[in-house]
Amino acid sequence: MSEAEYNLMLAAVSAAMATGSQDNLPRPGAVRTLRCAANDNQVEWPLLPFPSDWSGAC
Repeated sequence: MSEAEYNLMLAAVSAAMATGSQDNLPRPGAVRTLRCAANDNQVEWPLLPFPSDWSGAC
């Protein structure tokens, strides 16, 4: 991709974002209250540390 094509793409994206409406904004009366899960008891689980000879990675 050349620099001219890149600049043209950036201009097209910025124009689309400037003129586009955001349809994910809540409208008054359209948002219902969220229901809680059946197993949600509002208690935080304790931190269970790894044993000293274990390791974890994400």
